[in-house]
Amino acid sequence: MMQEVAAAAPDPLAAIKNPDLALVQDSPSAEHLGGLVEKIFFRTGGQTSAAVHTDGLFLLILWFSVFFFILLMGLMVYWVIKYRRRPGVPAEPSASHNGPLEILWTVVPSSAMILMFVFGFEGYMQRVVAPADAIQLDVTGFKWDWKIRYPGGEQTTYRTSLGTKVDGVKIFVIPEDTPIKLVMTSNDVIHSFWVPDFRTKMDLYPNRYSTYTFRTEKLAPGELYRDHWIFCAEYCGDSHSEMYGVFRVVPRSVYDDVLADWNAGSMTPVQMGEMLFRSNCISCHSTDGSPNLGPTWKNLYGYERPLSGGKTVLADENYILESIWFPTKQISAGYEGQAMTNFSGILDQDQITAIIAYMKTLSDKGGPLEGDSPDAQGDAGTNEETTQDSTGG
Repeated sequence: MMQEVAAAAPDPLAAIKNPDLALVQDSPSAEHLGGLVEKIFFRTGGQTSAAVHTDGLFLLILWFSVFFFILLMGLMVYWVIKYRRRPGVPAEPSASHNGPLEILWTVVPSSAMILMFVFGFEGYMQRVVAPADAIQLDVTGFKWDWKIRYPGGEQTTYRTSLGTKVDGVKIFVIPEDTPIKLVMTSNDVIHSFWVPDFRTKMDLYPNRYSTYTFRTEKLAPGELYRDHWIFCAEYCGDSHSEMYGVFRVVPRSVYDDVLADWNAGSMTPVQMGEMLFRSNCISCHSTDGSPNLGPTWKNLYGYERPLSGGKTVLADENYILESIWFPTKQISAGYEGQAMTNFSGILDQDQITAIIAYMKTLSDKGGPLEGDSPDAQGDAGTNEETTQDSTGG
């Protein structure tokens, strides 16, 4: 089927944008990812290595439970019949305890539980610890839709019906065989980002960030793309069942073309964050390490911050968001007498995400940001000097 689509649409970008293409379910490279048992329980095999790991752990626990259920129930029935009370036969006295037997039935199940924990923890770490080269996507859930912002500030303009009765299902394009890190939050209530093919769902909370990482699968030769449904797995209101989207895995070259198609000269998160800094924060914070009414933003992100009272906290996304919306909750040491404005009704979630992206560029622990070239940063520096000259700063 995929080869026929590719032949009918020689332009990959045009094919990806086509709203009439149906959801890919039987892609050739997915066959080795799921056997008969997996398809009975999960309908399809896991589409990532982490999903395959989850399937294997699930089946290990299942067959372990089935084996011991049959063994114990069989022994119980056998012993009930064998040692039942018979007329005229005195009942045998029960043993007070059997040390070796008690150790056996404690150690064997406990050892199995430890093994399950180790395998489960390994799978958990695969989902929350992103490699350094992972592409970061900022995910926002709201009633009742998903919004994903790409490293260069792009947002999807592609929608499709995917064979459903509802038009306008958002398509979020991601490159094949690439680590992806999702930094997620909610604008209103608790949502749960669920991709069944990845065997993972992660909750999104208002006023905080959660993360999830995965590596996309490698497409088969001649395979144009592969789709994965996205749902909300936490009931969030009237249209909860219509809160869905699609991850469309495409070749890397097509991914780059898609982002160029979406960009259309839009402002990057770093550029937006710098603009917001100049309009809201520059009077109290510096970016060069110099003292001001508030802490400097230079090398703030990623470092431990001393707080009033002697505690310290890591200046990560959650700390920055909380400091902007609830500035009196954790006050930096040395700034106890300064009252910062509460920006909870001034800056929205997207603007705070942009501010965090800008703060990362000011820290040597911020890491590289895809989509921001040295030339673009140089232009930003030129604009900064021009702004200072024009304002007399």
